[in-house]
Parts: sequence; structure tokens; C-alpha cells
Amino acid sequence: MVQLLPTVADAAADTALFEQQAEEASEACAQWPELPSSAVKSAARALQILEYFDHIRRTANVIQVSRALSYPQSSASILLRSLVTLGYLDYDRRSRTYRPTNRVRLLGSWIEPELFQDGMLLDLLSELNEETSDLVALGSRNALSAQYIHVVQAKTALRLHVTPGTSRPMSTSVMGWIMLSRLPDLEVAKILRRINAEAGPQGQIVRVPDLLRRLEEIRRDGYAFSHSQITPGAAVLAMPLPTKADKSPLVIGIGSTVERMEPRLEGLVELLRSKVSAKFGSDGPARSTDGQGIRELNLVVTRV
Repeated sequence: MVQLLPTVADAAADTALFEQQAEEASEACAQWPELPSSAVKSAARALQILEYFDHIRRTANVIQVSRALSYPQSSASILLRSLVTLGYLDYDRRSRTYRPTNRVRLLGSWIEPELFQDGMLLDLLSELNEETSDLVALGSRNALSAQYIHVVQAKTALRLHVTPGTSRPMSTSVMGWIMLSRLPDLEVAKILRRINAEAGPQGQIVRVPDLLRRLEEIRRDGYAFSHSQITPGAAVLAMPLPTKADKSPLVIGIGSTVERMEPRLEGLVELLRSKVSAKFGSDGPARSTDGQGIRELNLVVTRV
């Protein structure tokens, strides 16, 4: 009997199948954030569908979309058909699957062209993910929260999984600290008062002096690192991307378990710093408070 040995092509196919199965299993476990009650449901769901496709980066059918986003199948079907009618999705009748069109790609092409042109920023996230195997995310401010707007999932067996759209309070999240570090201290104090006021009895209250000390360290070091801040055992390293003064700051972050991150922290900081500098250059140190702001801040702190 002749035994056929697996070829390189067979091994590559097996690896690709394994990676696809692992990715699909990870997607099945992913918890997409609940939509705010103040949002118009149909509009919010339509945008979340587009974010879902950006997250999975492949075609999907109506059942997969409805299960992943916890929508009734009838609602998912109506929304998908509407997006096809508007030209934002293509529908393959043979496979009964949907995929985004180039119209989606062009929606935000005019925003921050120095960062997003030719896919430079998304390429950076992918490069960091390839070199570290860790979760790599892009964050932006949304009201009083830091929101993950793009995520490249980790490749390790024991890993974090964050879905796009997930929000964290700026006062207690690493990405939020980076965003706050770009603001004058007086404005930080005002924002923190609002966050604390909306936290409720179960929320975490942060004192202004404690937060300002942390932000001063971030401004000095140029990055933020913390672990078990929101998720026990999880660690995140974050750094600001160079943006214009009148633009909302963008933050790039690397996340993994504490055990993976802490021994490599120094190397990860240098990797992130060099990659960002090579792609976009640097806009110098973060903006700090002027003397008048500090004098006014003293009055605010005494009331918080």
C-alpha cells in the first residue's frame, strides 16, 4: 500500500482551516456592546453591521449577522437588504452572502488624510499585530469615553478579545488617560467631575489630584501602561498618534495578559514608538497646562 504524505500545500491548507475555525470560534464568543438607548435603533444597527464586516473581514450571511449582533433575523434581513439598495453592501445570490462595497471605503477618506491615506494607519496596526501577536487597537474619544474604533485581534491561545465600538470611561482606561493627557489640567478636572457625577453608586470615583499625577507621568513618558484596571489579568500599553491641535486625538494600544506584557514592556514601548515615528513622525510632547490654568485648577480641585 502506498501512503500519501501530506504536501506543503496540504499543510498550508490545514493551517488556514485551523485559523479560520479559531477566528470563527472567537467571533462566536465576542460580545458586541449594547447600543445606547438614546440612539435610533435602525440607524445604530445599520452602522454596527458595517463595523461587523470591518471586524470579520469576509463575507457573511443573514444568520451569521443576526447571531453575532443579537438582532432578530427578520430585522437583520431588512437592514442588509436596505444597505444593498443604498449601495453599501453587495449581495451574492449564489452563496447568499453579503460584503461591503467600495462606497463604504470612501466614506471617511477625507478625514485625517495624513494618517489614513493609502491605508498607512491600518497597515501599522496589522504590522504591530504580526510582530507581537497581541491585540492591537485604535481608540478615539466619544463624549466622556474612550472607544475602540478598530481592532486587530490577538493570535495567541490565551488572549484578550475586544469588539469595535466598545467604550471605556476616560478616567479609568489606559486609552482614556492618553486622551486626557493631551488636555489642559483645568479641562481634565471639569471632565472628571462629569464622569464622577454620571458614575452612579456602583461606578468608580476618581479623585482629581490622583488622576492629574498619573497624567503628568504620561506626559513625561509619552505612553501609558496599566493592568487589571478594568479587566482582571489584562494589560494595555497605549500611545498617542500625532494629530492636529483641532482634531480629536487618536490613540494606538497593544493589549494582552499581564504575564505576556510586563516582561516585554520596555521592548514594546520602543517598538510602538519607532513604528509610529517611522510612519507619521512626531508632533512633540503633549500639551500642558499654562499658569492661569493651574491657578484656576486649584479652585476646582478643592470642590471635587
